Amino acid sequence: MKITEIDHFSHRHKLELSYSETPFQCDGCKELGLGSCYQCNNKKCDFHLHENCGVAKPIATHSFFKNTSFKFKKKGKRGKTCKACGKDVQGFMYKSKEAYLHPCCLTLPSTLNGNFNGGSLRLNLEVKASTKCLICQNKEIYKGKLKGWAYISSCGKHCYHVGCVNNMNIENWKMGYFNQSQSGGVAKELVFIKEENGESSNGRKENEGSLVKYALDLVVQAVLGGAVASLLGI
Repeated sequence: MKITEIDHFSHRHKLELSYSETPFQCDGCKELGLGSCYQCNNKKCDFHLHENCGVAKPIATHSFFKNTSFKFKKKGKRGKTCKACGKDVQGFMYKSKEAYLHPCCLTLPSTLNGNFNGGSLRLNLEVKASTKCLICQNKEIYKGKLKGWAYISSCGKHCYHVGCVNNMNIENWKMGYFNQSQSGGVAKELVFIKEENGESSNGRKENEGSLVKYALDLVVQAVLGGAVASLLGI
């Protein structure tokens, strides 16, 4: 059962569970969010927390890190990056001896169920697959030690680096390309970063196959931390 109202150390007013139809910057982890969140019940306050940040556990684990516990920290550490997406940890984070993780990255669903001939998108640790990311067109998101995580479909045709999707979301937000659906603000038609010529940054047209759009839409929602449960199969 979801907690509908919380008192949180990061804000002086009560926070209510709500649904943001427009993107917001989480006041906890400082990352972009959309959808389910905790919002100040004082309308004068523009304060939002990802649902995961609002009810973050003091101690957490992740299946990618065996026999490892992550401790919740209120502030990030300069020069440290999230193991999943490669971005700096500026606010709320989880820390272990092995890695740093944003709260929303730590809670990324391991599987996204979708219409891929009965398949699904599965979260992979450190991209080493032969499949290229459909956003950056590279097999690996980073060089060196940190390679990042990716969602790869069971058919092998769809691969999205978590970090690339994160960056794409930020660029689309800045450029005003988040289209709202009539059913509650789910980001749609965000296949790739848009440019003036009507094509994506890697030269692909926006009206690319519906499966590619559907696959990316699932990952976009997961990375934003406010995904629709029915689309995630949870």
